[in-house]
Amino acid sequence: MVGAARQVEEKLKEIEVAIAEITKEFYDTYEGYFKVLGEGIRQQLIFASYHICTQGYPEAFLNLSFSQRQKMQSELREIAKLPVRELEELLEQIPEEQQNSDETSAPELIMSLLSEGDGEEEEVTSLLKNQKTKIEFDSAVLFSTKTSDNEEQKLADRIEESLNKIEREEIENSPENIIDKLENLDTLISWQENIEKQIPEILKRVSDRANSILQNAEILPNKIPKKVLEAATKMESGDTPLGGKPNLLNLLIEAEDPEEGKKPRVTKVMAVNLRLSEIEFTDINVTAWRNKIRNLLGRLNQLQREYRKKQRERAVIEAESAWRSSWYEE
Repeated sequence: MVGAARQVEEKLKEIEVAIAEITKEFYDTYEGYFKVLGEGIRQQLIFASYHICTQGYPEAFLNLSFSQRQKMQSELREIAKLPVRELEELLEQIPEEQQNSDETSAPELIMSLLSEGDGEEEEVTSLLKNQKTKIEFDSAVLFSTKTSDNEEQKLADRIEESLNKIEREEIENSPENIIDKLENLDTLISWQENIEKQIPEILKRVSDRANSILQNAEILPNKIPKKVLEAATKMESGDTPLGGKPNLLNLLIEAEDPEEGKKPRVTKVMAVNLRLSEIEFTDINVTAWRNKIRNLLGRLNQLQREYRKKQRERAVIEAESAWRSSWYEE
């Protein structure tokens, strides 16, 4: 019995080593996947917007002045950059820590501290807006002459504490630290499932923002409420029709005519609707990285089955031992 227990423990340790190794592979693979996916999203968003402006509503696009077209295109380029950072942030979302995600960030805390005084300079707060920026303070700029020495020291201490918090957050969000936290099997599985759940949400938000820009520019019909467009992009879509364009949603919206005897008016609407399956299909780089993730998932599922099986065997051995230790003949 002792030998069997030892064998089970050794096997569990082997599996735990394998889990630690696959954890790093998952992190590195998702990191690479997000780089190509972010670029794929950017390209497909611009392509979908181009198709809407030139094929869907060419007259509306031509009605815009040159400066209006440039403004709209600039706004589309800006939101096309957003998914890159949002995808990268998914790597930092450790499941058991997400309940604390609503806490005030260190830069926000510092800015709130500065806003408590009357003589702080705008120059100081502007330095705090970017957490990645190295921050150095000149006491002559930071404190007004109206502030007492005691108040200066208290505020300086609190700002120093907040800067230390920034440093701690950067250490906690380092790849090495995140990988260490994910070496627990259940945590790794939850982390991976959360990433897959959040990717479509990011695509949905980017699609909604793009449609809002197009509608504000009067490319998309203003008579279609934005909520209707947002709801439409939530609907699950099937395969792209033959000859159709990827990442576009074609809608027929029927509206009743207030005048009696009039048939309901049907409006055809084309809108941006980014879908992961279509981005993968149109981008071989995204597909290649997605296949790497699928392979890792297959290995992880195998490790999970083996680990659960050995945990069960250990529980049985321990239960049998516990039974014998407490049993006695009367």
